[in-house]
Amino acid sequence: GGMGSVYLAEHVSIGSRVAVKVLHEHLTRYPELVQRFHAEARAVNLIGHENIVSIFDLNASAPRPYLIMEFLEGAPLSAWVGTPLSAGAVVPMLTQVCDALHAAHARGIVHRDLKPDNIFLVKRGRGMPFVKVLDFGIAKLVDASMPETVAGIIVGTPEYMAPEQSLSRRLDGRADLYAVGVIAYQLLTGRLPFPDEGLTAQLVAHQTRQPPAPRSICPTVPAALEAVVLRALAKTPEERFPNALALRAALEQALALRTPPPRAAVGAPRPAQGGAPPGTPSTGPQRTPPLAPPGASGGKTLPLPVQVVLQPGSQPRAFTGSDLSRGGVFLHATGELPPLFAQVQVVLPLSSGPLSVTCEVVRHVSAEQAQAWSMRPGFGVQFVAPSAALKARVEQHLASAPASPPPAPREPPDDAEAERVLAMWRGQLAGEGTHYAVLGLSPDVELEPARERARELWNALSALRPRPLSRGQRSRLESMLIRVRDAGDTLGMPLRRARYDARLGNVRGVARCLEAGLTAAQTDALRRDFLAEQPRAVGTARVHFLSGNALERDGQLQRALEAYERGLELDPLEWEYQQRRRVVIRALGARLAGARNERARFPGEGTGP
Repeated sequence: GGMGSVYLAEHVSIGSRVAVKVLHEHLTRYPELVQRFHAEARAVNLIGHENIVSIFDLNASAPRPYLIMEFLEGAPLSAWVGTPLSAGAVVPMLTQVCDALHAAHARGIVHRDLKPDNIFLVKRGRGMPFVKVLDFGIAKLVDASMPETVAGIIVGTPEYMAPEQSLSRRLDGRADLYAVGVIAYQLLTGRLPFPDEGLTAQLVAHQTRQPPAPRSICPTVPAALEAVVLRALAKTPEERFPNALALRAALEQALALRTPPPRAAVGAPRPAQGGAPPGTPSTGPQRTPPLAPPGASGGKTLPLPVQVVLQPGSQPRAFTGSDLSRGGVFLHATGELPPLFAQVQVVLPLSSGPLSVTCEVVRHVSAEQAQAWSMRPGFGVQFVAPSAALKARVEQHLASAPASPPPAPREPPDDAEAERVLAMWRGQLAGEGTHYAVLGLSPDVELEPARERARELWNALSALRPRPLSRGQRSRLESMLIRVRDAGDTLGMPLRRARYDARLGNVRGVARCLEAGLTAAQTDALRRDFLAEQPRAVGTARVHFLSGNALERDGQLQRALEAYERGLELDPLEWEYQQRRRVVIRALGARLAGARNERARFPGEGTGP
């Protein structure tokens, strides 16, 4: 992207994968940008919402600042724009986007660059795709105070930019709601509201023109949903929805009012990337977005004879291509595959003529995986920096080319050994238990044993991945692995665990985080967010703290400890009284040790004849 490069890495402590985003080298010479890279990333992490990508760690120091984020297996929404989607597929995804925006806007963070590329679809069990919003705050790193010579950065994307943003007026969260309106329009109709070419033409169109009614382009769009989209696209913020929750409610109401379209026969879904089955989120004849990359989905398939130059100067090789989208294409192949992240030159035989595209290899599907997932082996490639013209030609081809039906899926039976292991852990990993219950640990466990336990459980379950699992088994396995990873990453990291334990009222858990190095500044920041959600807690907690002070001065240490812990159950991130609690515990320990020494020196004292 314009700000940095993203790499896949492994989380050493528990073996799970993470994404590392490194700031571009040419941007590191601007200290203000580097400082705000750090500040914005930390602010985003404090939002702590499930629909926003998590940031585990960051480094703002020279020579290359970077962020460590959760690794998401799935695909960006941009890979499937271009063909109209049903209301039943679009609305559940956008309501999750609204949830993420509401959490961010409540903390004064405006995204300013919301678009399909920044909305990622992942799979969590069965049902609808789970949405993750990416790059929160990144657009805010660049503003009028930045030097004009900084290259490769755009404050927002013109196709999704609210009028007030392009006019450099004061922004609030309603600018993000405008972008949601553009995305909704594009998903429902298969095209942008203003298909004009060029930066200036796009900005002027958004500032001055009304978009065509969605139903005039795609008559299957429900009338109630059309009204919601057009209100979100109002030229002035005052005419739009007041906040993300209001937009969310309007979307859900419009979906409830729609007349269900006639049901079409749809083939059974295939397993998605990582083995989890993609959801079938809607009924009706329109295509819904799968979660897997090209070639691992049950979506529209377009067989293409594709010429590929695997290395500069080599002769092109012919591959059969399928699952063409605006983001890339899947190439069927056996034997040795080109390395991941290698760049290759691909010639697509589109209906409008051959098109040469630079691509990056982003996915391998081995013969074993293909057999387990009922698909063909090969590799997926992603277009590198696709232009608007390229996307338009692909969209034109997709609109004109007939889709071939996917092959019938082959459902393997349950694997007996895998079923034994899954059944063994089902009770511990199923349901809505705490992270401590998932790992089978006590609430006052230290961080390192928590990481070790997560690593052991992750390895035990991951060993099942190569086995020929049924679709149901693979879905359960991936759900369990997600729970283990989340539990390990939360309980093994002081900042995340302190936030989590505060919500549980787990005083001893927060104390473990302080022992592991959580600073006073970090604790205070977490406490401000905690008290914003529970403002009444501080008054009652204060009474217990003052009682503890009096009892401690009076030498009644056990009663003082009990009073401090009652207060900390209500206000667990109160730094001062966490420290007082530690002092009293040490004093009680010293008093007990002294009593033991006295009994050892005078063993017969106080005993009978």
